[in-house]
Amino acid sequence: MVIHQKVPDILNCRMEELQHYFLESWELNDQLFSALQSESSFYLAPDPLRNPLIFYFGHTAAFYVNKLLLSGLIESGINSDYEIIFARGVDPATSDELDVLSQWPTVGEVEAYRKEVKSMVSRLINSMSSSISITEESPFWALLMAIEHDRIHFETSSVLIRQLDADLLKKPAQWRYAPSFGLPQENEWLTIQAKSVRLGRNKDATMFGWDNEFGEHIETTGDFQVSKNLITNFEYLPFVEEGYNQRMYWSVEGWEWKTEASALYPKFWVPVGKTFLYRAMFDVLEMPMDWPVEVNAFEAEAFCNWKDKEVRLLSEAEFNAVANMSARPDPTLEEWPNLNMKFGSPTPVGYCEDPHSEINDLYGNVWDWLRDDFKPLPGFQPHRYYLDFSEPYFDNDHAMLLGGSWATTGTGASKYYRLWFRRFFFQHAGFRLSKALGE
Repeated sequence: MVIHQKVPDILNCRMEELQHYFLESWELNDQLFSALQSESSFYLAPDPLRNPLIFYFGHTAAFYVNKLLLSGLIESGINSDYEIIFARGVDPATSDELDVLSQWPTVGEVEAYRKEVKSMVSRLINSMSSSISITEESPFWALLMAIEHDRIHFETSSVLIRQLDADLLKKPAQWRYAPSFGLPQENEWLTIQAKSVRLGRNKDATMFGWDNEFGEHIETTGDFQVSKNLITNFEYLPFVEEGYNQRMYWSVEGWEWKTEASALYPKFWVPVGKTFLYRAMFDVLEMPMDWPVEVNAFEAEAFCNWKDKEVRLLSEAEFNAVANMSARPDPTLEEWPNLNMKFGSPTPVGYCEDPHSEINDLYGNVWDWLRDDFKPLPGFQPHRYYLDFSEPYFDNDHAMLLGGSWATTGTGASKYYRLWFRRFFFQHAGFRLSKALGE
């Protein structure tokens, strides 16, 4: 299921390439939802803080219509009811804030709606000039926004589907997991000298970007050390056995989440006797000890506290300082290891070793939780087509993640993409360690 279509060059956007990019984006979600083996599964909510899956099946289609209407590229919608009920999800702190419909459309009705939207968007792209330049002021920016939004929801929906009972799913034929080779390589500390890094990007970039990526902030790191590898399941296991249930290692908020969620081990670990199996996207497998552990930010922070009082998560500036050491350009513009669905799972740490970087798996294995709150860059301006994409989440409840995961495609795999989630939410995300020097 490797993704082949490159991100469109917005300065010279060719109609044929954009059509392929759109269709590939659409197919990602179609293939993902094809894993559901019964219609009743579409009406399950695997995460109590998320809508039933049927909402996400319809949401990406309705998003195309609503944004194209807003931009003036189309004059009328397809189904006004659907374009309201599937308009937007929520980001609740508690399940009480989740407003769920008592009656959702049938799967067949949503499939028919998706088919109409797909045809409409395809016709719109075919009506374009053979090559155009798309700026933020162009109505076609809304089309790019909808395509990238489609790819974002492929990843977030995959996290939800992964939380379903595996008996309700069947792995799509083209989907393949990475191998595992037993115990991981030893994790090393690498020293990074103090440096100034530039966060953000210019408006003259050659690819689409979200509002929070634009702006410029120069930050200087101190000398610090970083773990060469992401923390693996093997490294996390002793913490589960010795420290996971010890209050002393958790923040106040983290312990509150752990208590309310009755969490005794990572979400995608399956206890069997005195050991654990591993929940992959569609199956339960033997624990791949050399794959990175996937946890939420509270669990990552607690591990750091257990490991050493000086150990912490990377900051945004430190992550970029490490990334800037690489000899590669932007990861979306050149093939990076394990980006774009090379595998439908994490990979063993260092398996996709990058000869251009001393640090393994900076991009495309699992997301890297950071210690920073999600915040705007100087000069931030919300885009008129999506005023609430970023701005409502600039607070101390949402932590940042960088680097992308195996399920990240399109401009989400860019080094400029800045992801955020509540610290108790799950994503295909792990972490690596850092510690300051000379403090």
